[in-house]
Formats: sequence, structure tokens, C-alpha cells
Amino acid sequence: MEKANLHPEVRASITRTPRIPFSNRKLFWLNRTLYNLGAKSRLPENVETRYELFRGVQVLSLLPENRKYDGAILWMYGGGHWAGRPEHLYGIAGRAAHELGVPVLIPRYRLAPEHPFPADLEDCFRVWQWLQSFGTAKEIDRDKIIIAGNSAGGGLAAALVQKALDEGEGKPLAQCLFYPMLDDRTAVNTELNSVNHFIWNNQANYEAWKAYLAPYEPGARALPPYAAPGRRTDLSGLPPAWIGMCELDLFFAEYESYAQRLSSYGVACETYVADRVPHAFEVFKPNADIAKRFVSSSLYFMAASFAGTAFGEAIEQEYQAPQR
Repeated sequence: MEKANLHPEVRASITRTPRIPFSNRKLFWLNRTLYNLGAKSRLPENVETRYELFRGVQVLSLLPENRKYDGAILWMYGGGHWAGRPEHLYGIAGRAAHELGVPVLIPRYRLAPEHPFPADLEDCFRVWQWLQSFGTAKEIDRDKIIIAGNSAGGGLAAALVQKALDEGEGKPLAQCLFYPMLDDRTAVNTELNSVNHFIWNNQANYEAWKAYLAPYEPGARALPPYAAPGRRTDLSGLPPAWIGMCELDLFFAEYESYAQRLSSYGVACETYVADRVPHAFEVFKPNADIAKRFVSSSLYFMAASFAGTAFGEAIEQEYQAPQR
């Protein structure tokens, strides 16, 4: 793809951002450091931060000044399963905490290659179990917890939703997936290797899945359950979903298919497609109108879920964003 394909609101920011050589395995430690230094955002005012341990897993809690609902959001950060920090979600998750009036909990899960699958899912599941058992101590209704995630965190969120359902450990109120990394089989489609997807290309995708799935290989005939949540065949019984899509994203076909299959299994699934933008575009230009609309769609969905209102029905009345 050429830069002319990019939406004009984000074109300059995307093309001027230095590229981290994710596909070079020899530079792994440097790449992780660069990513963790660069992928940061500002915490909104009136949101308190607190670090806590839930069943041995460190959790960053973003707490609103004023509570509106007795639910919560369990949110997973991105980074290809091998990088990332909870603080990277300060901007979007902090905004959700402030505007929706609910606590947002972000587990610091273990990362590949030191800790391949299922380490990260185990960490997040322990936090989920804690919330199901003791959430009332924090005035959280265990039946009103939304699971959310971005990129690899979106894939992890989808896997956590599936595992919670299968294990009988409660059912999330909803799932909110931002351009999720769902299916390792994309990584072995070599026809995609020559395509410039701007932020995350298929060579990097292959290295990320290889590190995450070890000792399995990307594209293997069979994988353990939840390792690649897009491979799940039976999607019945899963909670309502919102999936944020980026038209120029390498993962677009993965999550478009997942959304279609959710709907075919009777799961309510709302989608929002941001035209002519690559993966995680809103991180690079958060004040662009196209980025604001993208994030606002997810907040409308979560507000409707907490309020028990169908998405699109009187959302403007239910979702009243506080002054920032």
C-alpha cells in the first residue's frame, strides 16, 4: 500500500512515525524497549491510579472520581504478546473510566518469549476469577464486567471470554475488541509479506506468533484451545461484542470473519470500520476526528451495555460524557 491510501487526517502522523524493526528477531530486546518507551499516552484528569495484586497478578486500577455504574472493565493492552505495559492504556482506558464512571482494571500479564502461551491467559484468568469471587469488596457487580483489549490484547480478551464461558466462571457482560490479533494462520500467508500495512506487517506478525505459540509453529494444524481465538469453531453463547476495525490493517480479514461468525451463531455483534487507516491508528493521532469517532463508538457500546440499553437506542441519553 502507498501512503496515498491513508486517510488524510492520519497520513502525516503514520508516515512520519519511525518504524521499529519488529521482524528482526536479533533485535528483539531493543524492539521491546523501543516499543515500551514509545507506546505511551496521557492519563485524563480526575482518574486515580492504584497498583494492586489479585491472586499474585499485578493490576493497574484506573479509578474514576465519580462512579456511575456498579460494573467494571477488565482491559488487556497490546504489544504482539511480547511487549507492552498497562500504562500504555492510560489514554483510552482512562477516558473510559472517567466518562463511563467505572473502574478499569489492567493486568500486567507475562510476555513471550520468556513466557509463551498460556502464561498471559492464565494471568488474566486469575484476575477474572478474583473479580468473580471478591469483586463485591470493590463494589463491582460480577455480572457487569466488560472484557476489552487492543491488538494482541484484543485477541487475549477474546480468548479470556471464551475460557470464562467454557470453565463456567461467570459470563462477561460484553466484549470490546479493538483491531484484535485473533488468528495465527494470517502469519503463514506469504502473499501478505510484500504488502506494506504501515504499522504491523506480516513478517513481524510471524515472529510474534512464533514466540507466543512455542513450541507450536504458526499455522500448525492444531493448537491448544484459546491460543488463537479466531480458530474457535463454535461461538454460540458468547457475550455481545463490539469490534473496532481498521480498513488497512493486516488483521482486517481475521476480525471481519470473527464478527460475521459471531453473528451467525446468534451473538449480537456491533462493528465500527474506520476507513483508510492502519492498525492502531488512533494511538498516533488521537485528536483526529476519525480517531475520536472510533473511540466514541466503543464508549457508546460499553455505556449501553452497563445501562442495559440496546446499542443505538437512546445512547445519547444514556451516555453523557463528563466535561474534561
